[in-house]
Amino acid sequence: MSHVDRRTFLIGSATLALATACGGGDTDSGSNGGEPVAIDGTDTPAGEPLFLVVRFPDGYRAPSTMIPGIEQRMPFAVADSVDIMREGAPESLTFVISQGDTVVAETTVTAHREGIITPYYPVKVTFPEAGPYEVSLADYPDIVAAEIMVADPSEVGLPQPGDTLPVIATPTLDDDAGVVDICTRAIDCPFHGRSLDDALTNGRPTVVLIATPGFCQTDICGPVVDLLIEEAPSRDDIDYIHAEVYVDPADFDSGGFPDLAPLVATLGLPFEPMLFVTNGAGEIVTRVDLAWDRAELREAIARV
Repeated sequence: MSHVDRRTFLIGSATLALATACGGGDTDSGSNGGEPVAIDGTDTPAGEPLFLVVRFPDGYRAPSTMIPGIEQRMPFAVADSVDIMREGAPESLTFVISQGDTVVAETTVTAHREGIITPYYPVKVTFPEAGPYEVSLADYPDIVAAEIMVADPSEVGLPQPGDTLPVIATPTLDDDAGVVDICTRAIDCPFHGRSLDDALTNGRPTVVLIATPGFCQTDICGPVVDLLIEEAPSRDDIDYIHAEVYVDPADFDSGGFPDLAPLVATLGLPFEPMLFVTNGAGEIVTRVDLAWDRAELREAIARV
């Protein structure tokens, strides 16, 4: 499995701040040059122009994490001419994924908004091969399509469904493993009593959430720990683990870039938040990245 160095992680995090859940405000942008992907000549029900907003690494502003042959998830949001749409966002949108003149998939996606403020649309598709693709909206014929890049699997080290999650120790209340703040939530969450290496070898399913709630600046990544706290009691047969991103977040204050916490460093993760759901054998059943609501979290947990 390949690893990213600190600079790559920093660049990736700073770039994704404009498009995903971490480190930025709601000035999210579309692909290609940081401008929203405009749907020209077509209005929303409120009479405003609509924009398609990319909330994942699309291969242009940040290295792609999408590969062919396995279902990939791409969260999109929509914006009007002023900001990201919330209450006025359409209840559903039909996305068309194409490569050249070939339509690879067409799927209608309902807006996800349960337990979060900003709705999003998780588009799921299995790409047939690596290379460039375009995403457009079927009901908006004048859209400037969002361009995305699907990478060769050899170029992506991000664990995929079907892979076995590495058996790695994570900080706990009894052993912080050198991590200064094992939970940056204002009130520590209850997911630090067990180390991941123990959880992955005890025969029980495991849910691993990698997030740094104390440093989330948007209304998408901020609630992810709270959502898991709310959902965890429904399945007491699962081990839940929250892992922070940095060894010592205070290093930001000194102008440096903090060392990555053990799990993030070992997996070479280019962004967060990220959720892994594994079965009793430690195999990844599903992975959810960057933006999710209570409904998608519930669906992910129900996979085991």
